[in-house]
Amino acid sequence: MVIPGATLVAAGPYLNLKLAPETRAKAVLAAILEAPLDQPYGSRPANGKTVIVEYSSPNIAKLFTIGHLRSTMIGHALAQTHQFLGFEVHRLNHLGDWGTQFGTLLAAYTRWAEADNADLEQDFDWAEPAPDKRRTPLFRLFQLYVRFHAEEENDPAMRDEARGWFKRLEAGDAEARRLWSWFRQISLKEFQRIYDRLGVTFDTLAQGEAFYEDQLAPTLQRLEDAGLLVEGDKGARIINLEDVGIATPCLVQKGDGTSIYATRDLAAALYRKDAYHFDRCLYVVGTDQVLHFQQIFAVLDKLDPWFKGRMLHTPFGMVKLPEGKMSTRKGNVIFLEDVLDEARERVAAIIEEKNPELKGKAEVAEMLGMGAVVFFDAMNDRVKPITFTWDRVIALDGDTGPYVQYAHARIMSVLRKAGGDWAAKAQAGAAQGPCLPFADLTVPTNLGGLAAPEAQALLFELAGLPVAIGAVADGCMATPLARQLVAVARAFSGFYTNCPILAPENAPEVRDARLALCVATARALRQGLFLMGIQAPEEM
Repeated sequence: MVIPGATLVAAGPYLNLKLAPETRAKAVLAAILEAPLDQPYGSRPANGKTVIVEYSSPNIAKLFTIGHLRSTMIGHALAQTHQFLGFEVHRLNHLGDWGTQFGTLLAAYTRWAEADNADLEQDFDWAEPAPDKRRTPLFRLFQLYVRFHAEEENDPAMRDEARGWFKRLEAGDAEARRLWSWFRQISLKEFQRIYDRLGVTFDTLAQGEAFYEDQLAPTLQRLEDAGLLVEGDKGARIINLEDVGIATPCLVQKGDGTSIYATRDLAAALYRKDAYHFDRCLYVVGTDQVLHFQQIFAVLDKLDPWFKGRMLHTPFGMVKLPEGKMSTRKGNVIFLEDVLDEARERVAAIIEEKNPELKGKAEVAEMLGMGAVVFFDAMNDRVKPITFTWDRVIALDGDTGPYVQYAHARIMSVLRKAGGDWAAKAQAGAAQGPCLPFADLTVPTNLGGLAAPEAQALLFELAGLPVAIGAVADGCMATPLARQLVAVARAFSGFYTNCPILAPENAPEVRDARLALCVATARALRQGLFLMGIQAPEEM
């Protein structure tokens, strides 16, 4: 096989392929700039496979903490990337809207709300662009939840009170259902506001655990018919899994007849099989649920061999505080919106100092602040826990989201300064959307201006992006893409510094080749950031 502009060199047991500078430049630029509009660089055509991504999945009646960011944005990146790679993707938010915790909240509310929060159920102006969360009904429910758990430590009888309320809820008690429905309604309004800010979407926001309530009895009956259910302690119903190497049995019904997480997850899996006929179902849930999913998947394999190999838990390390694990029960949490607000304000202060005339300062500050927080999470290995400190999470210097975003903004500035058709390409770029930021551009014939080592280094890093995108799907984490984007941004900085793009002494063909590489780099950066849920600013 002959590759024009390439040589093969034997080096011991290895065979090295060396590309001539113009050969590499032509191959990479053509792949990026001449890609069809419906199949941008790094994407793949439809493959006929279906993937479910279950992510975020907050509990209702609780505010988002920094811990929710991991599941939400890891899952968002996985959904975006699988779709980009040709899968049919279903984005599911399995809300925690059923279970004993709501017995706890019902008990707390009926104990104290009427006396201490008489106006709690009054209408709240959710139309405010950024309402003070401490005035929202949701925050006040959070306070009640924390108070109940603090007081039950000295009064164990309160736990029976909470269990009693959940039993009433499952039995259809009118007051329990009314309050639960209200908890759920105000939670969904707040969740939607946060998701809008994050740019995260789902096929349906409201299909949580409660959706499967009427399927719990049929699921238990199916387990019974398959001969899997046995009686455990105090009348509980369990499934033994010792034969598959899991010592702890799977509890599917408590002794009082109420359901548990496992019951609802089994019902959800059976429903999804019939509704989606999926090839793969990803559960983006923390490492503290590893045993739970081992049990669920083992039960499903026993119940129906169809599930074998299709279910995958995508665990992530939890976010901890320097003093230890965050706990909603104890109230020692960092609220996500506080982090996003602080990041935005820090960026805004820098903009005011360095570029006070920047148009749309508020929007850019929000974009960069969000980029800092989301990119920080992506740069960390999914499985490893993260210790939260303000300076680390919202860092603006180093290998960060704003560093990559700045590379994109710098390129756009170069293209605007280039004038002529290049300015038009830059303006067209903003209008075409995140996936296709630039109009089609034919690769220049003469690419001699890209022979410099810095230009070749940038082309090399750009060539690595499709592999990094594929690694996101293969490894179920955004880290490979985040690190590759940093590598591209760093390589562009070297190219920009050492290969003058708009220097008057440049020959026209040198200038055009370097501008074409700028366009390709901006397009690749913008696409990569989009897959992670981060916007690329035109100016900074």
